[in-house]
Amino acid sequence: MKKSNQNGFINMIIYLLILIIFAVTVYACLDILEIVKLPEKYRISKWINQTLGDFQMQEYEPVDSNGEEQKTIAVRNENSSQISYHNVEAPNMNTLATSNNSTTEVESATYFSYYAQLDYYAKIIYTELEKNLENMKSGTYNVNFGTTFDDLLHEEGGEDTLNDAFQLAINALNFDNPELFYIDISKVYLLTKVTTKLIGTTYTVEIGSSNGKSYLNSSFANEQEVRQAIAGIESQKAKIKSRLNGNVENKIRIVHDYLVENLEYDSTLSKDNIYNIYGALINKITVCEGYARAFKAIMDDLEIPCLIACGTGINSTGATESHAWNYVMINEKWYAIDVTWDDPIIIGNGYVSRDVNYRYYLKGSREFFENHKEDGEIVGNTNFKYPTLSVNDY
Repeated sequence: MKKSNQNGFINMIIYLLILIIFAVTVYACLDILEIVKLPEKYRISKWINQTLGDFQMQEYEPVDSNGEEQKTIAVRNENSSQISYHNVEAPNMNTLATSNNSTTEVESATYFSYYAQLDYYAKIIYTELEKNLENMKSGTYNVNFGTTFDDLLHEEGGEDTLNDAFQLAINALNFDNPELFYIDISKVYLLTKVTTKLIGTTYTVEIGSSNGKSYLNSSFANEQEVRQAIAGIESQKAKIKSRLNGNVENKIRIVHDYLVENLEYDSTLSKDNIYNIYGALINKITVCEGYARAFKAIMDDLEIPCLIACGTGINSTGATESHAWNYVMINEKWYAIDVTWDDPIIIGNGYVSRDVNYRYYLKGSREFFENHKEDGEIVGNTNFKYPTLSVNDY
């Protein structure tokens, strides 16, 4: 009788242990698979992950100061006048075209932006960067996207898709916003952190500084210098705008004339900031991209639709060269303006008639495209589409 009681007690203990093990197993499965949302302090997966630690994919380099492996992708920055290649292949054209960005819509639009022709992922990147431009004046601020692209990076080819979107987005942002002279986009990085835990792999993404290195234009050491430069540009733009009067065409003409009369073309390509509006409006020496950016920046202030167009031009010697110019809208029609070529280089005491300064002023496609060819290649082999010009001159 006594032995029977002992066996019954042992069986009860065994059944109880089995029940406890079963309950804990169910509890753990519900937690790890996130079927039930449990308070953080009661989560088993938290304890397991802390025990196992975070494992990073070893092929991702470089290693940052916190010991977290990161994959760093440099921007491939192609200016219309100067092309500098950085470590990344040209974007896949398939990432550009979307069903709601047809050529017809681009041609008929009364407003143009490079943003409108980006794909879904590039638009996310562009928008978040644009929201953080104030923070990015520090030169080291990283825009955190968290796990926004986690699903994409789990897909086959997702990494390439994200890389292409990054390059397109930051270059589009740069051309839509000519006043981003203080950011050197070739120093801005896409940083992907890979965290592997028991429940799987998670991808988090940041864009900005790699290892704390500044992505500011090398002419500016810190945020204070950036803000001083911006103030100088705003002051210069205010002086130009104070001269304006009359209708839209007259305002465009006055801005065009000011740039032609006051800027100098840097044929040596050796000066600082010759590709941005700081070089154009402050240093007064620039190249075609600087002329085009300065013109657009002022048109933007005046709310006159304007864009920077990229392509090639056949210069006065008959040679084909990379080139940038502007398209501007008047009375719902688009016209071309090439401020650079309206400002010819005069050798010695030479003189040119005033007509020369208007050879490429508010031109229609019939005449302008005789020696200009647009391609929309602001980065890689992408072909952003531009609005259709008026056939005839203004």
